[in-house]
Amino acid sequence: MANLLRTEWYKLWHSWYFWGIGIFILLLDSKGKTSNLVMASLYNTPLLYFLIIVFIALFIGNDLGGRTLNAYLTAGHKRGYVFWTKVMVSQIGCILILTVPLLIHEIIGRFGMKERFPEISGTFTVAFQILFVVITMCALPVVLAFVFRDMGKTLAVSMVLFFLMIFLMNGQHAESLIRILPMGQLRLIALQKFDRTTVPLSLDFLWMFILYYSAGRSFLHADLK
Repeated sequence: MANLLRTEWYKLWHSWYFWGIGIFILLLDSKGKTSNLVMASLYNTPLLYFLIIVFIALFIGNDLGGRTLNAYLTAGHKRGYVFWTKVMVSQIGCILILTVPLLIHEIIGRFGMKERFPEISGTFTVAFQILFVVITMCALPVVLAFVFRDMGKTLAVSMVLFFLMIFLMNGQHAESLIRILPMGQLRLIALQKFDRTTVPLSLDFLWMFILYYSAGRSFLHADLK
């Protein structure tokens, strides 16, 4: 598995879309409905979810379409190792794309604008919550990529779900749904409405378990041609 991780990490580090999407997100305007630069950037993060969908569809879809994962299996690697290696590296790429701009904006805000990271329930508690929610957000396109094993279908279905979630977050029952959807949870954190009731970690863990269990079952029993 170590060799698989090194190979996948090398591919991630040398992929143009990883760097391109990451730089594009970093350069976007961070103004929002918050007074703090990093929280304004966090508030806009759900709207950038479609770029993560594109990244995952390319990173996993190219390997499935180009039969790279088939080559791993032919070389003798176990399906479980191949699956979790791809999941871990995809998640790392997704986390870096979404959190590095937040870190840079925090540095700019702290040293350039004399801002401080909001003390909601402690800096490390909020940072951990943000990381956990981001991981949950990234899980959906990763799972769809393994379920459909087709770049076009992954993009199409993921985009439909993305716009559906945006619609629900602005609909009649937004106040209830925003606590359930990871995209909505990020908004709550950005608006400093964070607590264990509004953003439950257990719910995010349940989302990830269901999604990755489904994806793992699909990939392990898939007929890769």
